[in-house]
Amino acid sequence: MSINLLEQLAEPINRRQAWIDRYQRFISVVATFLFFSDIPDYLHAAPLLPIVPLIWIYILFFLSLPYIHKVKTIPKPLLMWMAIYLLISTLSLMTVSSDEVSFTDYRAKVLSVLFIATMYANYQQKSLEHIKYTILAVVLMTIGNNMIELLNPKIFSELNVGRPAGFYIDPNKTGCALMLGMLFAINTIKKSHRGLFVLIVGIGIMATFSRGAILGWVICVAILIAGRVLSDRRRQIILPAIALIFILITVNPLQTLTDYFKGTNTAGSNYDIVKRLEEFQNPSSKEESAAARQGVATGAWLMFGSHPLWGNGLASTRKWMVADVSTHNMYLYYMADHGILGVIFLPGAIWAVVYRNRGEERTIIICFAFFVGLWGLFSHEVLAERYTLSSFALLAAMNTNQKWYLKYANRNSHLVPPLRSKQLMLPPASDKKAISQLTINRNHK
Repeated sequence: MSINLLEQLAEPINRRQAWIDRYQRFISVVATFLFFSDIPDYLHAAPLLPIVPLIWIYILFFLSLPYIHKVKTIPKPLLMWMAIYLLISTLSLMTVSSDEVSFTDYRAKVLSVLFIATMYANYQQKSLEHIKYTILAVVLMTIGNNMIELLNPKIFSELNVGRPAGFYIDPNKTGCALMLGMLFAINTIKKSHRGLFVLIVGIGIMATFSRGAILGWVICVAILIAGRVLSDRRRQIILPAIALIFILITVNPLQTLTDYFKGTNTAGSNYDIVKRLEEFQNPSSKEESAAARQGVATGAWLMFGSHPLWGNGLASTRKWMVADVSTHNMYLYYMADHGILGVIFLPGAIWAVVYRNRGEERTIIICFAFFVGLWGLFSHEVLAERYTLSSFALLAAMNTNQKWYLKYANRNSHLVPPLRSKQLMLPPASDKKAISQLTINRNHK
């Protein structure tokens, strides 16, 4: 007798469960589209809708109540990281004077943990494939927005700094979101077309002129090629494309673009693009934002040096006199606040979702770990932005789902179904072979 596990998954036990499954899938898709695209923050900042972004998260939590109990299955490494993160933040809050900035920073950290848990509850089993396609839609929409804003500066918001950013307002956020979206969506594309997809995403990232995102894209593409995630036939296209990008960054062809943006009737709006292009042509010169980043980094390092063991307390770099912004560096941000313990926060969060995670291709997980770790050098908001927190929740859900499948397969090897379906995120080939071999051995017995 053969029982297809995937058919069992496709047919819930009762109508109530069937309704909850469809409801969960709908909420997870809508939540992913909204928070991965940063639309709630955009609508409030533009301003187009007088709703504080925090309200959207409260609404999501309320709508997730029918299945919020699934947070009990959060992987232990992630649960451990959450507990340590909140414990150290609480102790740090107790060491500073009671002020609104510190309490606001503490609330943001608690909210980040709750957001990860809530999104994790939404990202379960049958909804995961839909989530990937939703992220793909967000990536393509964001690239289109960047192209539109490149030709029509500040069409989305007057708050944009002069480089394409779309709904994210900050071009650096746009570059980061595109990179994460590319990693999660690439497996929805046929292998023969992935090279083209990666190049299109690269163009979208180049339009933001974000140094960190461009560097991350180049290195991750090289990792994807080495890991054979991209079709071998595309290597002859991808590698020259990467070389071409490096040439464009370092030699005179960029002067043509510089002259173009200087000569347009929107030259004032394109000021930041012109400055970035000039910096790419003359790396020894420091563009204004690069000089500002160096200044705040030096200030944060000096703060860490003054209190290297316990730090200066929560939100110390949000209250300093060095600049009106924080460190632009996740590691220095936490080191200034918590001392040497602050070094573990971001790497700990990455480890918590990649440790023994076979719910996604190993190469994709390596790219995720590398890029998020790299991005911590360019932003102090890695563990606060909704699209990055959604990515952590999604990887954790993939891991849980894969472990669930392997546990079932090992206990019921004679019931293991054909390993191909879009309804379930299945383990990689190595685990499939292990399960198949186990089935064969038990049949021989």
